[in-house]
Parts: sequence; structure tokens; C-alpha cells
Amino acid sequence: MSDQSAMISELMESEERQPAAGSPSAGLSSDSAPEGGAVSFLDHFSDAATRGYMERKGFKDVQALGASFASLERMISNDNRRVVLPAGEDDADGYSRVFAALGRPETAQDYGFGELAGADPEFSGRAAEWLFEAGVGKSRAAALAEKWNAYVGERAQAAQAAFEAQSEADWEDLKTEWGPKFAENTEQFRRGALTFGLSRDEMGVIETALGTRRTARLFAEIGKGLAEDRFIEGEGRPGFGMSREQAESRIAALRRDQAWQARWMSGGADEKAEWSRLTRIAGGER
Repeated sequence: MSDQSAMISELMESEERQPAAGSPSAGLSSDSAPEGGAVSFLDHFSDAATRGYMERKGFKDVQALGASFASLERMISNDNRRVVLPAGEDDADGYSRVFAALGRPETAQDYGFGELAGADPEFSGRAAEWLFEAGVGKSRAAALAEKWNAYVGERAQAAQAAFEAQSEADWEDLKTEWGPKFAENTEQFRRGALTFGLSRDEMGVIETALGTRRTARLFAEIGKGLAEDRFIEGEGRPGFGMSREQAESRIAALRRDQAWQARWMSGGADEKAEWSRLTRIAGGER
């Protein structure tokens, strides 16, 4: 075989070893493939962090990576809950957008939690405005109102229990102080209270403000003065100074006092004398 023939044979063998144009291994030298096999999908990522991410996600090829990307894009484009955050503290529209997404109603009046316990309607309305300005959602505002009402209710119950305990102690002290005159003084207390046409609730307000002991003493003295006034008036001396309006108020109170009416119908001398005096004063007599 000639040297030229040997050269042609070697060239043919070299041509057979070259990859065909367009083949997967075209353009890759034998030195670019890893030892013992073909190039791995992960070998195309030179950045260690990216390669590690791909390994953790389990991507084996381009098809798996593309499918994951397409799924993520669909999820983002179809997610109606996405909210663009405010650009900064002065982005009022941005904050309104976020607050609305978190459940804040359109207006403060739409919270609908009603009046807060222990507070007047004006304060309840202002509280709703504060919650609205702070961006509080409707359900969270209702939860806060519930907590407020529960707290105020607990405080009111505790205060009432303490007042009742003190009131019982005051009555026990008055029993000791008044001794045999306790029944007489309590009746004078009742008359003194009724003279001004005070209702049970109104007396409760006074008692809460002054305390049971002071209230009982005060109205007992008033009742005692009324009794002395009736005695003096029987002698023809000037009366206690009750005006026509006061007499009419007292009459109105007695008409609501079923216990007093029962005593009057049973022939109570004091009740009949008081009624006679009141009607005279209300009629313009003295």
C-alpha cells in the first residue's frame, strides 16, 4: 500500500469519528464530555448556586424546567389576591388599596358594631373613624368591639359587687347607730326621698354618688323636717316652705307609690294628713 493510500484511509477514519452537522454532540470535543458518559442537564449550569437549586427541585431536563416555569406563570397571572404594596408612607392610594384588600369597609359607618358599652354614641362613632383611619378590617374591628364590651362589662360587675358589699356594711352601721329608732329613721328616709318625687333609679344614682350611709342620713333628716313641719302647721304656724310645684311633684310621686297608697286606703293618719296638706298647697292654699 502506498503512502498516499495510507493517508486517505486515515482521513476516512478521522471523518467517521466527527459528529454529523446538527447532531447533539456537534461542536463538542471529546474533552468536553465527562468521563464515562454523555453531558448531564445540570452540567450546563456553571453557577454552583443555580445548579444546587436545580438539583433540589429535581429538574432532570429542559422540559421539566419549562413545565415548572409555565405553571408558575399561570398561577401568578390567575391570582386575584395579589396586591401591589404602597410606594411609600405618602402613598395614600396604595395604603387604601391594601386596607381594602385586608377587609376594611368602604366607610367607617359600615363597621356596624353599634354603640360601645359604657360609651355615648358620639364616642362610638369616633372610635369607628379611628379604626377606619388605621386600616382595620371589619372582622377585626368587630372583635375589638367585643373585647371592649366584655372588659367594660367585667369592670361594671366588679364595681357593682363592691358597691353592694359597702352598702350592706353601711346599713349594718346605721342599725347600730340608730338603734331602737332604726325603723322610724328608715321611714323618715323613705318619706324624705318621696317628697322630691324621685324615682327608684334616680335614688340609685344619688346613692351611688353619695354612698348608702350618707344618703340614708340626708333623706332621713329631710323626712324628719317634714314631720316637724306637719306638727307646727297644725298649730297654725308657717309651713315648711313647700312650693306649689313641689307639692304637685310630691302628689305625682305618691300616685306611683303603691305602698303609700295601700297605707292611705288602710286609714293611715300620716298619709291622709300629708295628702290633705299637699292638695291644699297645690290648690294655692297655705
